[in-house]
Amino acid sequence: MSARPRLLLIDDGESYARAFSRLADVELIDPGAADGIPRLADGPAALAWLERHRDRVDVVLLDMRFDVDADRLLPLPGGPASLRRQRRFQGVAILGAIRERFPDLPVVVLTAVEDLSLLDAGEELAQQSLTYMLDGEDLDAVRIRVHTALAESRRAQEEADILWGQDAAMGTVRRRLAVLARGRLPVILEGETGTGKSFLAERWLHARSGRPGPFVVLDLATIPTDLVPAHLFGATRGAYTGAVTDRKGVFELAHEGTLFIDEIQNVPLEVQKQLLLVLQDRKVRPLGSSREVPVDVKVVAASNTPLADAVRAGRFRPDLHMRLSPATRVQLPPLRERPRDLAFLARRFVSQAVRDSDIDALRAQVAGVVGLPPTAPLRLVVGREGRTDEDALQIALPRPAWARLEAHPWPGNLRELSMVMHNILTFTLVGAVDAIGVGLELHSPRLQVDPGLVADLLSGASTPEPTATHDPDVFPVRLQPAATLNAVSAEAERQYLIALFHQTDGDFGAMAERLLGDAERARAVRLRFNQLGLKVRELRKA
Repeated sequence: MSARPRLLLIDDGESYARAFSRLADVELIDPGAADGIPRLADGPAALAWLERHRDRVDVVLLDMRFDVDADRLLPLPGGPASLRRQRRFQGVAILGAIRERFPDLPVVVLTAVEDLSLLDAGEELAQQSLTYMLDGEDLDAVRIRVHTALAESRRAQEEADILWGQDAAMGTVRRRLAVLARGRLPVILEGETGTGKSFLAERWLHARSGRPGPFVVLDLATIPTDLVPAHLFGATRGAYTGAVTDRKGVFELAHEGTLFIDEIQNVPLEVQKQLLLVLQDRKVRPLGSSREVPVDVKVVAASNTPLADAVRAGRFRPDLHMRLSPATRVQLPPLRERPRDLAFLARRFVSQAVRDSDIDALRAQVAGVVGLPPTAPLRLVVGREGRTDEDALQIALPRPAWARLEAHPWPGNLRELSMVMHNILTFTLVGAVDAIGVGLELHSPRLQVDPGLVADLLSGASTPEPTATHDPDVFPVRLQPAATLNAVSAEAERQYLIALFHQTDGDFGAMAERLLGDAERARAVRLRFNQLGLKVRELRKA
């Protein structure tokens, strides 16, 4: 990159170009327009120029409105639109085309209209920070956006172990986490199992926090309910049955560092008040102790279901949810919503697999037979691509096998993809090693994957979707392990009573009719709510 950022302006007007020409710390690229104004006036012209000169551009500045002829407009996402709307939101269409063809090219979107409808104009724009330029003013805002876009682009190239990919939603995640890593505020990470919550908590939020303390993990899905307080806050000897020594809780262990609480929705209601006080006061009192221990901890809370849903269902305290700062909530998209990233992620998992000693040993055996060094890289190729890549051991997926991978719903997300690619690699390399073992000579570094293997691996990973039901007497209940069967049953009862409460709009007479066959026994149902610790006032608010 040159000393001054090289900016390409895509705009059909002149005011932006004249404003930017006053900036001494950037270079506005002149694509050779006939009128001498350094700009490209529509989407087709800009895309054609970028195809030839992408290496000349550091950042694109893109206007939103284009008053050009209809044949120079790109189609908007979402289907046919009026000519007026096409012109008004043409920047959305151009941004989408740039993201598709040049995914690593930073773009700053400009608009002179403070219009809320811009936020609904398209998914690509919703993932992009808008910069308002009113009558050529706010040049500092543009300079900041350009600097931020360049910094993010450089970080994306440097972060080889962070699987961001090209999806716009993951770009938003990266930008938000880059800010949230710096402060003390808690962070909520939500996403399905296997989307990378714990990995990002450690390798991104903690690593960039600058905090000197350790990264400590507490997975609440693996801890019996009655032991959760001891794990969180610590305990003295004799505080509970089996406590034979003093033990520190995770807050003390993570002092001056980061505490990752996985599956935080599993914190028992009776413990949530204590957790709230620790977050508020930054002091922890071990079970059985009268002393309070100051703690300085950045909390990252993860959940595989929306915490807001747990609040509405009465399983999570609203005040604790607010203390965790829902404004810092970051939603990690499932793999099935990142189709453009599948090839990138699959190749990355293959190239990283040599960290496994077994894969490394198999790689070395095959590489030596085909004339490559034992540390030759592993590369995944699809179809007939990569045939000239003779410096690597190629794992070749036939296109029908790749099509199966693309069609798979990936219920286990990144974790499942990593395991599938690891197994593909293992079976393919073992097949080659076994062939070598019986005297077969291999002459090519290209090892073809058996398409049947891919089908077998995916069919074994798939689980049938539950049958949908509209029966009003059927409620979903999430099984939660506990120390006793009574505690398990009580939690299941809480869940279906909460669901019934919402279904009947809190009418205890209607609930009594459904449960006991007698609407006059509403008091018995309400008493059961109290016994289970369900707060009717909080449920009504939710």
